[in-house]
Formats: sequence, structure tokens, C-alpha cells
Amino acid sequence: MSCASGDIVCWIAAQADIITNIAKNVAPIEKLITGAAYLMGIAFAMKAVHSLKQHGESRSAMSQNSSMKEPLLYFLVAAVFIYFPTALSTLMNTTFGYSNILAYTAIDTNNQSINTLFGSGSEVGKSLAEIIQMIGLIAFIRGWILIARSATQGQQPGGTSKGLIHVFGGILAMNIVGTLQVLNDTLYG
Repeated sequence: MSCASGDIVCWIAAQADIITNIAKNVAPIEKLITGAAYLMGIAFAMKAVHSLKQHGESRSAMSQNSSMKEPLLYFLVAAVFIYFPTALSTLMNTTFGYSNILAYTAIDTNNQSINTLFGSGSEVGKSLAEIIQMIGLIAFIRGWILIARSATQGQQPGGTSKGLIHVFGGILAMNIVGTLQVLNDTLYG
């Protein structure tokens, strides 16, 4: 596509093509990330069993600096990753009151910026929503990894809170349509 200098419409159309091309590749990447989460869940379960073994050995040697926090959090994160769809639907139901991620629908509001990006006249709304959902999936998984790592001794404080923020932000991003509807109804009535 060749554009005349200063042609803003041509520039916007080129950006829409870029976003659409990126969105075409999102579905396989989401499957790859979900598969990696399953594998990480198995690895975290093995790490939890190993931590339990170390805890049992240290208790029999009368050492007092072992904690059950590490194996329990690793088991929790392993369960979330292994039962990923169930965990996601439970957290979605807790956050939004429904368990499925809404399919993309145009959002027509009084807010001009939301209408520009996600309104019925938007060329990039569906593509942008798919990209944001993938980013949300990555944030959700990263949050659980941060929570698991916060249980290990020697980690910086605040890892659990950072992880919870990533988990909640990931849920909001994975359901970007519902999040925008809630924001619109809350702020613009």
C-alpha cells in the first residue's frame, strides 16, 4: 500500500492491517502458552513433592527453619495450571459473575475513545481484543508463577501481591469486552 505524504487515512489503514496480521497468529500462540502452563503445573507438582520430602527430612533432623508454605503454594499453583480451564472459569465467575469469556461484540458508548477502538465502525476491534486476551493469558500465568516463587525462601518480599495483581489484571484483560462494558457502565452510565 503506497500512501501520499500526510495521508492519515492511509496510515491508519496500514496500522489496522498490522494489528489484523498479528491477531491472525494469536490462536496458535494461546494454545502453546496453555500447553506450557500444563507442563509447568506438572513441574510445580514435582517441586512440591520434593519440598515436602525436604521438609520431612528436616523435621526428622530437628531443624526448625523449614516451612510448609513452599510445598502448599506449589501444590496450589500446580492445581491451577493442571486444571487450567476450571480455575479460569472459577476466577471469571468470581470477578464478573459469569464463567465464559465474552465473544467480541462492538461496544457503542458515549465515550469516544472506546467507540474508536471497539465500536461498531472499528476496523481493529476484534483483532485488538484477541491481542489483549493473549496478553491477559500471559499475565495470568505469570501471576501464578510469581505466587509460587514467593514461597521459596530467599525471595524478595511482595511477590505474592505482585502475583495476585498479575492474576487479576490477566482476568480483566482476558475478558476485555466485559471489562470495557463494566468501565463504561461505571464511568459513563
